[in-house]
Amino acid sequence: MAGPAETLSFVARRLIQFEQRFAQADASRKRAAASLFSRISQSIQILVSDLNRDQLPHEACRDLIFFSTKLKECAEEELGGTESDRLSQALREACDKEKIFLEYRSSEQKKYLGEELEKAAILIQALANGIYMGPPDAGPAAAESPPDSAQGT
Repeated sequence: MAGPAETLSFVARRLIQFEQRFAQADASRKRAAASLFSRISQSIQILVSDLNRDQLPHEACRDLIFFSTKLKECAEEELGGTESDRLSQALREACDKEKIFLEYRSSEQKKYLGEELEKAAILIQALANGIYMGPPDAGPAAAESPPDSAQGT
């Protein structure tokens, strides 16, 4: 069974495979998806930072669990019910703060696990940016502000 870091990496790799479907959604769905994925990426970055400081990642895991509930409703149209359920559940299960902390702390492969988490954050942020920069739709709403991190945070 994969540990939390590998599960988060799987979720990121799986989600980015659907970038074109998200990019072709209507403007409001694109904005919602890009914003959600940007926030997930930021939470994973905070998670990595907490783990590197040898701290239990309370806030990051709490946020990721919340985002897992939003993932299903945000992605169901693009991924289908089964896949959105599967990825939402995987994200939720990977965010057990004690489990991920113990996996990281007791591992002889901290560098590998940290890199997997960082890659997951990068992939999900790339997805958010790709959705936002995807094919323009007919309305001026597509030219509104980019997702949170695309503004230079």
